[in-house]
Amino acid sequence: MNNQHSRRGSQGRDLSGFWRPIANPPAGPSQPNAPRPNSLNYRGDLTNPRNLSADIPESENCGTWWTNLPPNCTYEMLFDSMRNVGTVSHAVINPPLGEHGTSAAKVEFFDRASVDRLLEQANSGHLRGHMRVGGRIPKITLNRIRVSAHSNAVPSEHGNNGRGSRVLQVIGNSRIVRRDILEALLARPNSRVIYGLERVRTFAHTDEISCIEFRFASYAVQAARARNVFNEEQYKRDMLDHERMLWKDVICLFGPDPCE
Repeated sequence: MNNQHSRRGSQGRDLSGFWRPIANPPAGPSQPNAPRPNSLNYRGDLTNPRNLSADIPESENCGTWWTNLPPNCTYEMLFDSMRNVGTVSHAVINPPLGEHGTSAAKVEFFDRASVDRLLEQANSGHLRGHMRVGGRIPKITLNRIRVSAHSNAVPSEHGNNGRGSRVLQVIGNSRIVRRDILEALLARPNSRVIYGLERVRTFAHTDEISCIEFRFASYAVQAARARNVFNEEQYKRDMLDHERMLWKDVICLFGPDPCE
């Protein structure tokens, strides 16, 4: 099986959007007693529940905050630093801004156990300094914007033993299952899927069937939404019958997260 890797880890539509702060990053170590409010410098969309701190104790916080990342940090660099940790729910990189010469990132997990494994790897004596992002040693703390544990359960036929993930595998006829075609669908104005990519891998099964694996930066707002866009293509009105049949045979499956 021919396996081609794409190393364009930071490519994709700009993910900074509402997550990007104007001045100081909206994060930092949180206090144990009560949820921290959003920073006064935060300019995110506060009507979006994802951007508000959950009313949970610090011990249940599933969000982490990474600093001291390379100024040119990519999602490939970020995710490559995590192994044997857990399934990532959502990640976003904040590039250097103002007086900050390094990047920062928030990384959220589905459960607290994953956070504990990450912090142990980052902080335990025999591992300290071995976790690196683009050659730099990251500082990892709990995010001040707390995130509750949340489910990634999906029907078993969606792949990955019924667990949704940021990894999406698209399988179908090689005439339509191509990276350029799939990315064009995500970029359409009516799709509006804003995403970041760790990498894209293309597997050539036969001359007619191919599989493209997208490793997105988020499950719910990127991989799951992309899956919906690809699955709905068969219902497009202005499409020839033979092309519609090809899209009906396309299968979209979630795959295992390499960070697990």
